Amino acid sequence: MPLYNYSCATCGPFDAWSPMADADLPCACPSCANPSQRDVASPHLSLINGTLRKALDRSQRSTSEPKRVKRAHLANCGCKLCGGGKKSPMRRWMIGH
Repeated sequence: MPLYNYSCATCGPFDAWSPMADADLPCACPSCANPSQRDVASPHLSLINGTLRKALDRSQRSTSEPKRVKRAHLANCGCKLCGGGKKSPMRRWMIGH
């Protein structure tokens, strides 16, 4: 059941739960019991820019299940996973480094 906004002529605005089938019917005011008509509610539009919205959506999705990333190694990168660790031969221009 959705929560609808109603407006009473004597008491002012109030919210009430109603079945969707009864959305067009008036609702009794909780204070004075007068029948009140439903207000037209404006949609909740986001006021943030698209880039920030996408970043927030991406971070929200990754909270429950992080993305698995495979790291590609460069040829002769020197790490132990690639079988590297061997130093390349010294070149004259590399002296002092």
